[in-house]
Amino acid sequence: MKILHTADWHLGQTFYEYSRYDEHVRFLDWLRRQIKERKIDVLLVAGDIFDGPNPSAESQRLYYSFLRRVTAECPALQIIIIAGNHDSAARLEAPLPLLQAMRTEVRGVVRKLEGGEIDYDHLIVELKNRKGEVELLCMAVPFLRQGDYPVVQTEGNLYAEGVRELYSQLLQRLWKQRTANQSILAIGHLQATGSEIAEKDYSERTVIGGLECVSPEAFSEQIAYTALGHIHKAQRVSGRENVRYAGSPIPMSFAEK
Repeated sequence: MKILHTADWHLGQTFYEYSRYDEHVRFLDWLRRQIKERKIDVLLVAGDIFDGPNPSAESQRLYYSFLRRVTAECPALQIIIIAGNHDSAARLEAPLPLLQAMRTEVRGVVRKLEGGEIDYDHLIVELKNRKGEVELLCMAVPFLRQGDYPVVQTEGNLYAEGVRELYSQLLQRLWKQRTANQSILAIGHLQATGSEIAEKDYSERTVIGGLECVSPEAFSEQIAYTALGHIHKAQRVSGRENVRYAGSPIPMSFAEK
């Protein structure tokens, strides 16, 4: 299966009061062509689809028009989208019943069961190859806020350990149900320890903060590929070939040039 990993579109961003609408139109047109020409099976969007929790009608039209057109042109394409820290998790996930008709899965909210336990099944998405066989099991984890991750007993970083435990619980579930020919894919929106941020660019660092960095060790070697969003510079995390940030499609600040 061919997977295209993207993140941090930030639709609706203004740059020193200048609209970037035309740039985003060009990006999405380019992305649609790439998906079609390269015969992509799965498109991943690892968070921060919009630049803010209350996107303009113009930005939303651009987003939904892209989804409608790309799925019409590529009938076999599957899309997985997670919410980032800039997105409204509930707003992004609200049209899910309609989007599923276009083979698009969105995970914004970490749902809870009646007893307060995390609904891990909601964060698991099965991806099928062109033969209709489930080939990939995906852990689609949106940006995690306080209360979204399991409570752990630790003298260390509560956030980092909680996030690590959530991925660990998901992996255990998937490892038990997978067959020999199925691989595991992870998506996340977070700041990984050791990731490189453009010098003098604090646009994302202030949101997460150093105390909420997550170790790359949270992503087990049993995971075939980890698709991350949040850091705007495309990179391998701690030199690991299969744990990567896609980076933003266009620079978000002068520091990112």
